[in-house]
Order: sequence, then structure tokens, then C-alpha cells
Amino acid sequence: MEALPVGVAARPQDPPPLNPDAPIPDDPGPLLPDGPGDLPPAPHEPSPFTEPAPTDPSTPEPEPV
Repeated sequence: MEALPVGVAARPQDPPPLNPDAPIPDDPGPLLPDGPGDLPPAPHEPSPFTEPAPTDPSTPEPEPV
């Protein structure tokens, strides 16, 4: 094998060919939650972990951007 210049990485060897008879790994299970209660709240819904902001009638609502 020929020496490589300094700072040049050797090319990795090609991976072995895939075996079509290889066993399929175990099923990881469902990727989605079981029910809607398992999902986090949507961005437009209030979080159950955050207390609602106090409403002060003297403070005007911010203008939408």
C-alpha cells in the first residue's frame, strides 16, 4: 500500500454485502402513543403544567404581528 500525504485520511474499506437471509430485528413496537392523553399539548393549547397568566383588565392585549 502506498503512503498517503500528511493530513489525508485513508479511504474506508467497502462494507460487506448485505445478507438477504439475515434475521429481521425484533419489532420496536408502536411508534405513536396509545391515546390522545399520551401526547403533549398542541402549541395553541395551554399546558397543564403552567399556571394561566393573570388577566388584568387595565393591560391592553398586545397587537398581533
